[in-house]
Amino acid sequence: MHHFILLSIIVMQALVFGTSVHDETVNEFSVKVYHELRATKDDENIIFSPLSTAIALGMVELGARGSSLKEIRHVLGYDKLKNGEEFSLLKDLSSMLTAQEKHYVLSIANSLYLQNGFHISDKFIQLMKKYFKAEVENVDFSQGSTVANHINLWVENHTNNRIRDLFTADDFNNLTKLVLVNAMYFKGNWKSQFRPENTRTFSFTKDDESEVQIPMMYQKGEFYYGEFTDGSNEAGGVYQVLELPYEGDEISLIIVLSRQEVPLATIEPLLKAHLIEEWAKSVKKQKVEVYLPRFKVEEVVNLKEVLMRLGITKIFSGEADLSAISDSKDLFVAKAVHKSFLEINEEGSEAAASSGMIANSRMAVLYPQVIVDHPFFFVIRNRKTGSVLFMGRVMHPETLTTTGHDFEEL
Repeated sequence: MHHFILLSIIVMQALVFGTSVHDETVNEFSVKVYHELRATKDDENIIFSPLSTAIALGMVELGARGSSLKEIRHVLGYDKLKNGEEFSLLKDLSSMLTAQEKHYVLSIANSLYLQNGFHISDKFIQLMKKYFKAEVENVDFSQGSTVANHINLWVENHTNNRIRDLFTADDFNNLTKLVLVNAMYFKGNWKSQFRPENTRTFSFTKDDESEVQIPMMYQKGEFYYGEFTDGSNEAGGVYQVLELPYEGDEISLIIVLSRQEVPLATIEPLLKAHLIEEWAKSVKKQKVEVYLPRFKVEEVVNLKEVLMRLGITKIFSGEADLSAISDSKDLFVAKAVHKSFLEINEEGSEAAASSGMIANSRMAVLYPQVIVDHPFFFVIRNRKTGSVLFMGRVMHPETLTTTGHDFEEL
């Protein structure tokens, strides 16, 4: 039962010339990021946290001015908001999601690391603490190995030790002046847990038609389910949407599954923020047979490349205006990294993300079946607000250990 996300942004001072919410708004941004990742990852897994990304960018936005600020606000969809309104929205959303007495665990932590002796605006620090509850600490970035170990330990402590070795000594040098880090951790149990004794070995067929053996969990119960059309004639143009709630009913996992003979890439272009809402509103509670892999995926995303393709370029160049952070004219964002980990098992998820084999051993199908034995898209969202916490796809699950049985023994 696992899900963890970590995002960090490194801001560096260049000593050379030149180069060197709203819920709907965040969800629109998340879809943009997903499509950019999809464009460069033909058959790879994708997992990231839109909320974590928005928070990390929000910390940079606090220090941005001029065209640097305009680019961030435009790409994040904040143009329709009053200047600065997004910070209150992010603060309120974070507070609501991480409130005590929840049935799940969701923690969001932010930290600001400053080079010893580097002057930074007192107002910027105050706003970081006000909107992001950021910890502030002075370090010596010239001691690359020491700093990397120190920040990595902070990351581990705020992701239940699931995100490790985010930084290396080579990430820091005497040009590094400022590091902003956001860590997000989620852990939730299924409202209806899978029984471990029902887990069996099963074949997962990738889009290239190769197969990998995975432990497949199984249960029959009442879940939110619907069938939708992609408007094509392939396999009837129908794909399945299944929603599995976590305890408390506030957070749920939505799985979108194409027919096995239809590659996931066929329906991915349909993905838009309003479609996620349509899925959530249209699925109906009914008895469903669910076959869900027990697996884990982990990914590091070069967020700088993604953001630049989306139109946030100034902050990564010598044209950056981060004057609300410091009077220094040479400050710019040198690196943006997003690392995430997802594990799904019988109990649920903890975070920092039909086959013919069953034909001979099963009774007549009386209920809809969702057999997740080929690539699928997923969203973990807050059902009350619609906020997307995690989003991605699984093209080839990294398997966990299993008992070695298969479904024909059922």
